[in-house]
Amino acid sequence: MKLSLTLLAAVVTANSFATYATTESFDAKVKVQNTVVLTKGNDLDFGTIRAVADPDGVNQATLVINPEPTASPVSSRTDNAPAIISIIEQGSPASFTVSEVVPNARLSITNPTATTLSSNGQGLNEPNFTVGTWTYFITSGPNANAYYSSVTPNLTADGDGSVSFNIGATLSTASTTSSEAYRDTEYTGTFQLEVAY
Repeated sequence: MKLSLTLLAAVVTANSFATYATTESFDAKVKVQNTVVLTKGNDLDFGTIRAVADPDGVNQATLVINPEPTASPVSSRTDNAPAIISIIEQGSPASFTVSEVVPNARLSITNPTATTLSSNGQGLNEPNFTVGTWTYFITSGPNANAYYSSVTPNLTADGDGSVSFNIGATLSTASTTSSEAYRDTEYTGTFQLEVAY
């Protein structure tokens, strides 16, 4: 009988504690951010040039803007060639910063697909410029002071999830026939750059 009373007391005690339990609901959430934050610093500037297009569109003169900050632009001017680019005022590479990515993540760059710089109100027989041979130079992060490689992507974010880089490219005179000369005006184009995991 004494054992039964002890057991009963234990059950009563356990039940009395259970009556003081409370519940509370809570939410669970996760935010997905698969896209990186890409911020432009400067546009790509080919500077001020003298430009002559080959009327037949056979020969092209080129101007290379190197993405490495201390490199000078290079023009392939040939005195006797029908196509000429001569530098009057040097240009500079474009610059971008990637932020809010996974710390130490490796990123890849996809080249822009647009290729043309045109003037406002350009006529059918007037030459334009083409842009290509995109190059990239990493300016911050673990691989700073190195050229970007698309074969083994080395654009790597730092511990805070950010990295910066410059973009260079090659400007070429028109590769189509043109009966007009380049006008004294600004030739522009809009390009889309993609950076992704």
